[in-house]
Amino acid sequence: MSEILELETLKDNFGDDVETFVQILDIFLHEVPVDYQLLKKQIETKDYENAGEIAHKIKSSYRLLDMEMETMLLQEIENRAKAVQDTDEIITLYEQFQANYDTGIDMVQQTRDAFASKS
Repeated sequence: MSEILELETLKDNFGDDVETFVQILDIFLHEVPVDYQLLKKQIETKDYENAGEIAHKIKSSYRLLDMEMETMLLQEIENRAKAVQDTDEIITLYEQFQANYDTGIDMVQQTRDAFASKS
């Protein structure tokens, strides 16, 4: 059985508007991979100021979908990047985020497909 997201925050904000859920999930699936690649590049080049800004942007997308672990990791990356402290930990935190990235994207896709089949 495939796992799909509960989307409690979306339901709180939009009720049971399936079309809106699909649109939001489509935006996530379009924007997050682009931002993820940018974050990866910025961390690899140690551009922590911009990495913090992108982590903040991505974090908002994950928070909206109630993906708590990813949200927490991105928040920690953002905090350290903006303060330019514990930069070695930024790499470790990013690697933890990266380890589950594909699974998370797959889960969002499955959730999107499940809602799309209801509309």
